[in-house]
Amino acid sequence: MGLDKLEAEDFTPDPISLLESNRNLGYAIDEAISDLIDNSISAGATEISYEMHWNGGQPYFILKDNGSGMSNKDNELINSFRLGSKNPLEERDVNDLGRFGFGMKTASLSQARCLSVITKKKEYNIIARSLDLDFIARNNKWKLKKIDNKDLEYEINYLNNLKSGTIIRWDNWDRAPKNEEDFFSLKEKINNYISVCFHRYIEKGIKILDHDYPISPCSPIPAGEGSQEFSRIHLTQNKDAEQIAYVLQHPKNWKENFEVKIGLNSFRLFEGFERQQGIYIYRCDRLLTPNGGWLGLLKKGNAAKLARVVINYPNNADQMWSLDITKTNASIPYAFRKEIGNLISAVKKRSLSKISHGNRIIKKSLNFDNSRIWSSINDKEFDRFRYIIDINNAYFKAFIEEKKIKESDLKLLLATIQENLPIAKIIDNNDSDPSKHDRSDIKEKLTQSDIEIAKFVFKNKITEMSKSAAFSWLLQHEPFCYYEEQLKEELL
Repeated sequence: MGLDKLEAEDFTPDPISLLESNRNLGYAIDEAISDLIDNSISAGATEISYEMHWNGGQPYFILKDNGSGMSNKDNELINSFRLGSKNPLEERDVNDLGRFGFGMKTASLSQARCLSVITKKKEYNIIARSLDLDFIARNNKWKLKKIDNKDLEYEINYLNNLKSGTIIRWDNWDRAPKNEEDFFSLKEKINNYISVCFHRYIEKGIKILDHDYPISPCSPIPAGEGSQEFSRIHLTQNKDAEQIAYVLQHPKNWKENFEVKIGLNSFRLFEGFERQQGIYIYRCDRLLTPNGGWLGLLKKGNAAKLARVVINYPNNADQMWSLDITKTNASIPYAFRKEIGNLISAVKKRSLSKISHGNRIIKKSLNFDNSRIWSSINDKEFDRFRYIIDINNAYFKAFIEEKKIKESDLKLLLATIQENLPIAKIIDNNDSDPSKHDRSDIKEKLTQSDIEIAKFVFKNKITEMSKSAAFSWLLQHEPFCYYEEQLKEELL
């Protein structure tokens, strides 16, 4: 049997099946609204506001802007409703935040069943259309619904006061919270997300409002002395892409505890300063990765918690960075992985150095046996870490040698302490407010009893070596290593 004749066959998708499927592309409410704001900025808007109306349990949403608007000349408005209305491979204006031509539709339908656009272009009349899933299901056709002007009194009055602008409206908002309190609790989440993702635009003068309330910008990199920039380079494979490394100020030097401060701030952001470590990717000044993370190049950990890397890239490199439809995820291109990895390694070292010096400044490394009070061991028999107090540390040995306590009693006392170390509570406290651990500093001065112990240890050592050597030896042991200046006055 021969092959079928080579004929082109229609495979137009069923409209309602495709649109219902597109409702589940993974948009959260804050991401969906941000996608609409992208369109407003691309349209040249200088003022954008969103409104959430409970409407007696029949909620609706509105986003308004004073951008260029649309007309029906050349089907401009109609084309904006088409899925994939823009080819992602086409060259774009350098300020265009769009990518696939899906944003307005997929973002809106991820939340509501009816998307309406009411728009006005300069020197054109106001026009409006709706993409209504229920209307399409009834007709089983790719048809937009016209809207009666009497249902648009608010929108028409708003646009009549502008030379141009656009209003996006969601009705039949079926994925909104069913409880009024839960519904309005979304506003803080949305405002925080907008303030971070669009902070550069807000800083440049674009107003973004929740109703009439201006949203303030919040950069993931604290301004002024809050962070230190130490590397800025352009990526070799794309000279327009830039990476900048920062290390945040140590919590010990914070002017206030930003970790528990009410309201969003640049130190804490969404998940706390420890978990916000990582890479922040900007595309045309729009932040794509507000939650940080190392994108597979490094595990989050204590050493890098003060480290931040900012990457700026233009929209002509979208394909290289594998930007997804929601514009909330991008991947590090293989061509850049090595040089970005090198920068991450460097910023991690800077972070670790600042953590070490922020907590306890030790003048010399402790490389003598029994120099530390606490040590940790990997107990392979029980597959656990154990934390041991070293009874042979000079501080404890002095208690025994001065006959202040029997060695057997001291061993029993220290064993009881180390076996009852509240590890679970320490972990829990670190999860809730890690900055408090970073500010857990040792006392300002040794107590008088500590000084007496130091004098006893020092006196014994100068029978074996010179004063300067004995003093150097003393400073190689905890807790004396943290109090060099005080001990100089007392011992030398």
